[in-house]
Amino acid sequence: GVVSGLGKGITISSIGRLLKSAGVRVTAIKIDPYLNSDAGTMSPFEHGETFVLDDGGETDLDLGNYERFLDLNLTRDHNITTGKIYASVIAKERRGDYLGKTVQVVPHVTDEIQAWIERVALIPTDGKDGPPDVCLIELGGTVGDIESSVFLEAIRQFQFNCAKNEFCLVHVSLVPCLGSVG
Repeated sequence: GVVSGLGKGITISSIGRLLKSAGVRVTAIKIDPYLNSDAGTMSPFEHGETFVLDDGGETDLDLGNYERFLDLNLTRDHNITTGKIYASVIAKERRGDYLGKTVQVVPHVTDEIQAWIERVALIPTDGKDGPPDVCLIELGGTVGDIESSVFLEAIRQFQFNCAKNEFCLVHVSLVPCLGSVG
């Protein structure tokens, strides 16, 4: 999206509702590119209300919309933040998982984002056995914000790991309606 509050979350929920009405099992992930681990300690005046999931995860209100619109039971891992991703990458570096390599945004952080998405996308959230058919992902914030750039790069890379008929990007944009201009 090009503006915060534009309706990206409602767009994801609406697309998911349409897919569900066609018999497709869906799940949803919300990416919030802020450094906080979750929305629990953020000011509601700055970020909006916090939605608490059944597992205690304190998340963006969009996850509540996904749960209500799509009849899902999401987990704290369905909300990805920069803080969570960087904490995971640093924990792996401290364990030696990168075998002494210099840890960098590309490939280590972008790979972590993709691995997180792949893992969470398979979690059943509709009360049925087996993975969902489709995972809808909302990248919160605004395209052009430096905070979003690593997620945009990870998603750009991710498309090359999918068949062409298994990946779709939707960009929600503002279309200004100008009155008299002259």
